[in-house]
Amino acid sequence: MKKNVLRQIILASLLAAMTTVLTYYIKIPTINGYIHVGDSVIYIAACLLPTPLAMLTGALGGMFADLLGGYTMYALPTFIIKSLLAVAFTSTAKKIVNKRNALATGIGAIITVVGYYFSEVIIVAMTNASDFAQFKTELFNVVPWSASVATFPGNIVQAVASAVIFFILGTALDKSKVKQKIIKY
Repeated sequence: MKKNVLRQIILASLLAAMTTVLTYYIKIPTINGYIHVGDSVIYIAACLLPTPLAMLTGALGGMFADLLGGYTMYALPTFIIKSLLAVAFTSTAKKIVNKRNALATGIGAIITVVGYYFSEVIIVAMTNASDFAQFKTELFNVVPWSASVATFPGNIVQAVASAVIFFILGTALDKSKVKQKIIKY
């Protein structure tokens, strides 16, 4: 039992580090951001680890990439959004790529697009406010809500790219039976 828990913690640490590195260093610029491989690693982590550990893996990996990249205003939203990505996946299936995990990439896309939209609304409202009272006023102003729509294209592209990369990586890992080798049922 203790050996399996230690194995899961080590795997979670490695996958969190991979998420950070692959998000921070491998960037393909888009309209309002960039495509990265990090979300795909979060999806893989969610297929290999128990949900709470996968949530922490994604949250920390994504947050550290934002902090390293200078996107500090997104660190907390990323922590929340990336942790939620792991919830839709299952780690109990024998294979990484299965029906539930295929559907989970769609749920992940919704979480990404909606999560970063609301994050951007809050960030824009905070930017336009000098105190909390003004922030509340700005939050109910049309400007942050309409300006934040600009995040949709980049986040949709990111979500689709993450799903494609997940399917490629997951299929390769399934063919090499990685899950059976590292996870003891």
